[in-house]
Amino acid sequence: MMGDALLSGTNQLELKSIAELSGMDFIIKDYQRGYRWTRVEVERLLDDFAEFVKRSDKKEGEFYCLQPIVLREIKDNQYEVIDGQQRLTTLNLLLRFYSGYIELLYPSFRLFEIEYVTRPDSRVFLSNIKHPTVDADEYIDFYFMNKAYQAITDWFDRKNDDTLKKEIVMALMDVKKQDDSGNRIDKAKNIRVIWYEVAEDEKTSSVDIFTRLNIGKIPLTDAELVKAVFLNNRNFRGTDSELRKINLSTEWNMMEQALNDSKFWHFLNRSNNPLNYSSRIEFVFDIMSGRTARCRKYHTFDFFQNLINGEGAEKTWLKVKQTYSLLNEWFCDREFYHMIGYLLEQGVRIDEIMREWESSSKTGFRQVYLRNKIKETIKDVNISELSYDDKSKVKRVLLLFNILTVLTRDNSDMRFPFDRFKLEKWDIEHVCSQTDRTLEKSGIVPWCDDMLDYYLGSWDLNSVDDAIANAGLDADLESDLYAVAALRKSDKPDKENAERLFRKFQTRFNETETSIPDKDNIANLTLLDYATNRSYGNAFFPVKRKRIIENDSTGVFVPIATKNLFMKYYSPKVSDMMNWTQPDGEAYVRVIIDTINSYTVGNS
Repeated sequence: MMGDALLSGTNQLELKSIAELSGMDFIIKDYQRGYRWTRVEVERLLDDFAEFVKRSDKKEGEFYCLQPIVLREIKDNQYEVIDGQQRLTTLNLLLRFYSGYIELLYPSFRLFEIEYVTRPDSRVFLSNIKHPTVDADEYIDFYFMNKAYQAITDWFDRKNDDTLKKEIVMALMDVKKQDDSGNRIDKAKNIRVIWYEVAEDEKTSSVDIFTRLNIGKIPLTDAELVKAVFLNNRNFRGTDSELRKINLSTEWNMMEQALNDSKFWHFLNRSNNPLNYSSRIEFVFDIMSGRTARCRKYHTFDFFQNLINGEGAEKTWLKVKQTYSLLNEWFCDREFYHMIGYLLEQGVRIDEIMREWESSSKTGFRQVYLRNKIKETIKDVNISELSYDDKSKVKRVLLLFNILTVLTRDNSDMRFPFDRFKLEKWDIEHVCSQTDRTLEKSGIVPWCDDMLDYYLGSWDLNSVDDAIANAGLDADLESDLYAVAALRKSDKPDKENAERLFRKFQTRFNETETSIPDKDNIANLTLLDYATNRSYGNAFFPVKRKRIIENDSTGVFVPIATKNLFMKYYSPKVSDMMNWTQPDGEAYVRVIIDTINSYTVGNS
């Protein structure tokens, strides 16, 4: 596979300061397009640099990381650039803008050279970029280089800030310091590149690597870069080094395969996570590195490079395995699975839960920490007064109610499906339809189908009148169904007539304002998947109940508390299965409160 070849352990991967590129010679071969950055890309890069140097909360050793530059060595200090030539050329232009500062403040630095094979005179053109010749308008590459240089000068002119100008050049040219023993330590608050050097014996061609990185613009991810650091040859010594590398790769693949299990992954990964993962093992690395959406680019890669440099690849890999094993232990334990899965969905950070796990006994973690943490998520909620307007709170309470309903069932291996909850976008639905709900034109036909299906079961539009006549219905209902059938057969259903019929059936199903006065109260709300919720439309309680039963009987998952509600398991009297009444709703709320209190009350 392309990715496996690119990440061979024989490759060299490290962070380099810009100053470490001094005197290097870079070749851009003809399989690549020329330089094409515009003012937009140039200014975006400069804005990023400015934001970095101006930040007052930078920690010691914090740096700005440019995306990887992928190279292959041609000879000493000369490299073929496989990916990253746009960034590298822009850096060259920026350093030429700073040439006066650099000659004065960093006299030992020799600006790296760039040559585009399709334009051998590109070296000369770049060296004269401050005073471009007529070539700047004749050749497309030179045109874009010249425009990019103008964008740099214009940006600094607009800023008109000498301090900013000096701070950026210092961030560009600052180097990694050394301690008293000569060991490199990262204290410089500078700008760096991820240097990814493909080994000479790499079987994959430069063109293949370029294609992998540029078709669809697939960048190197933190996970890929971390893997390259782990498998670097210098991390393995001895006669069994290859075997140890193979073992590490095998364990890596096993973890990735396990995390690709939807049930495991969606237990861990909350639905509104701002971080996306093309490789799910990166989630484990992010936990260890403490990465958040606010962290700098390649935060996790930098964390692991430092950790491996300090402790070694195999000791670091053991920590990765221990982190993964803990996640798997939680997943396999039924109570941990439900409680931690709920807390993660509410935004509790997984590294916080891990720290508590490490500092508590297993019993204390289970009986005290988890229960108190769950209690915190609903401390601001008065369940009986929750309304549809408090949608996030209603959803939180109903999710917890469903989870606890599953968890507290004796002698059951049933698990709440976090994967379906997240993938199917479960949301809040009214049990008894809203009295002020009206039929949109697009909803008339589905509503007619619901009514005919409910009363007739199987029916055909061509013979629906015969089906109504033979159904043995009372005269009033029969008349209304004939009207519904006529509405259904019409090419242009009359909305006013549809509304009139809708109100008649609403009264027939006892879904008026008198049945449940506050239809937005939690007593009339339940949790349901998006697809079924959408299919409900303006359906009345018995129609919804019928669909719930059909879904359950055909294997479509129905949230357990939703199914219990429509089966009226929570109602003290079930004389009327076809209507949802105020006493039904009150009993339902009491069960919600009792179920949640039974798990949380008594813990502080």
